[in-house]
Amino acid sequence: MFSLIRRVLQRARSLNEFSSRIQNLENKIEKLEKIADENDSLWQMLDEQREMENLFVGTAEEFEEEFTDIMIRSMKPRGDA
Repeated sequence: MFSLIRRVLQRARSLNEFSSRIQNLENKIEKLEKIADENDSLWQMLDEQREMENLFVGTAEEFEEEFTDIMIRSMKPRGDA
């Protein structure tokens, strides 16, 4: 009977250890996902900067037209339109 209780306790401990390992892995995955999101944001910012550098110098109307084209291309619709 004592050996059965000992085995149950060992299994419970190993289950607790397994559970804590899973929690640690989930925390690491969450951190990595945040880093990946930040990385995507930084690449997007760099792309936008490159796009702005490629703007041509012309009249105010040409600049306004190019600027609105860039804004329309980068817009994300929200809600029902």
